[in-house]
Amino acid sequence: MTRTDMRGLNLDGTNWKTRDDSYDSFFHAVGSPIWHGRNFNALRDSIAGGQVNRVELPYTIHILGFEKMPPVVREIVKDFCDLVDELHSEGHTINVVRHGQ
Repeated sequence: MTRTDMRGLNLDGTNWKTRDDSYDSFFHAVGSPIWHGRNFNALRDSIAGGQVNRVELPYTIHILGFEKMPPVVREIVKDFCDLVDELHSEGHTINVVRHGQ
């Protein structure tokens, strides 16, 4: 699959103030159920395992406004990007791009 075949998910982080804002944005973009866990184990399971979110792989996540985020939010975004990079290295068709660094 080429990069052009991948769906793009845009997450606008310019107004994120808390960790929950980042989760809410991702959950909205992929259509997560209300009961989805707010931790990286749950994210790993739903992204890699599938059959949880309405939007399934493949996709590229574009996170906008990285430089405007408070430090606590930037930290979780960095950790989330690490998770996505790990999933990608395991062979899952997912990418992440931080804009505004």
